[in-house]
Amino acid sequence: MTRAPMTTLALAKIELEGKIAVDLADYLRAYGEANGPIELDLLVPHMLGAFMDADRGFQTWRKSDAAGGGLKSPS
Repeated sequence: MTRAPMTTLALAKIELEGKIAVDLADYLRAYGEANGPIELDLLVPHMLGAFMDADRGFQTWRKSDAAGGGLKSPS
C-alpha cells in the first residue's frame, strides 16, 4: 500500500536522467568495489562535501564578507 504525501511541496520529484545518472551509478559501483557497498543517500553528501572542500573559489568566497551572516562550518 502506497502512502499519500502529507504535504504538497513546490519542488516536484527529481529523477536523474542521462549522463549524470549513469555517472553517479558508475561512481557508486566503483566506490563499492573499492570500499564495500554503501547506499547512495549516504555517499552523495560525502561527495558534495569533498567537492566543496576542494573548490578554492568557494572557500575564498566563504572566508570573505560575501558570505555575510551565513552559517560557518565548525573549526
